[in-house]
Amino acid sequence: MLLITYKCNLHCSYCYEPKQQNFRMSATKAKQIISEQLSLLGDDYDSVEIQFMGGEPLLEFPLIKEVSEWLWSLSMNKELMVLFAPTNGTLLNDEMKSWFTANKDRINLGLSFDGDQNMQDINRSMSYRSVDVDYFVKTWPDQSVKMTISPETIKSLSDGVIYLHRRGFKYISADLAMGPNLSWNNSTLKDFQVELRKLVMFYMENPDLIPFSMLRLEITPSNFRKRKQVKTCSCGENMVCVDWTGKTYACHLFSPVAIPKDKAERSNKIYDFSNHSQFNSETCVKCMLNSVCSHCYGMNYLCTDDINKPSSFHCSAFKIMFAANCRFRLMQAEQNSDESKVRDIISVINRIS
Repeated sequence: MLLITYKCNLHCSYCYEPKQQNFRMSATKAKQIISEQLSLLGDDYDSVEIQFMGGEPLLEFPLIKEVSEWLWSLSMNKELMVLFAPTNGTLLNDEMKSWFTANKDRINLGLSFDGDQNMQDINRSMSYRSVDVDYFVKTWPDQSVKMTISPETIKSLSDGVIYLHRRGFKYISADLAMGPNLSWNNSTLKDFQVELRKLVMFYMENPDLIPFSMLRLEITPSNFRKRKQVKTCSCGENMVCVDWTGKTYACHLFSPVAIPKDKAERSNKIYDFSNHSQFNSETCVKCMLNSVCSHCYGMNYLCTDDINKPSSFHCSAFKIMFAANCRFRLMQAEQNSDESKVRDIISVINRIS
């Protein structure tokens, strides 16, 4: 992950990035960092993904263009190199479209877009009309669109997901906005539960659609056989985030683009991300859902200052999501008359009840 800019042209309602710094990376520095990281890998890798991160990466389109074309000129096997940039889509002009279209098989843009017009405008600075959604659907049909759900838009979650399907997105990824200053509460958790039930019914009525990310959990009895805590993310190992100075962090959530600089520096001092014994929460290991929980250590650190301590809201929301997945998988199995699957899911439900 290359933090090519700390700047962003939007002010999203839920953004956890402090926006106190306007640092940007030079193309020369980006090439140096990539060369150093590739040399550290040697030949011991299956593929390499390079992400141009922000802030809003398209503020630095000339860097993305120069560095990408430099990478494509190297002798490295192009099939093993993946280039990617997340974007809010509002800055994409004709020049950028022409270049990205010409190179669409070599670099992906991932659109962050928060649902229907009302949701997008509430969350993302009234930017609905500034994004050419159809361009993303047409150019990268297999790239997921990324939704972020805020407390202000949670009651519209199902409407937003359905809207994005109808706009043509095959894959939809969604996260609940997280951070220390958001107004999640028991009422919004109930809204979350209601919206997931609506989406379960929507997908039952539209089985040809790929369910959005929150309804794609694996529900099998084997999930509960091993409850020992293991590190579930490659942050700080197979993943590295590098800022404009060349300093490395475990991922962008541990970097100064997401948290104050002193807190980011502290994470490098107190955690050895290759030492998996550090990723062992005494609380989480007792939970029956421990083996299927995502355990986002960066978000834990952002919200609670402890990689092993999720926020109480995160725990509650995940339990609601898991229950919705159980409901969805059971209804699918019953509809398909898959008696073995029905028995498996009922055994899971009985265990978590």
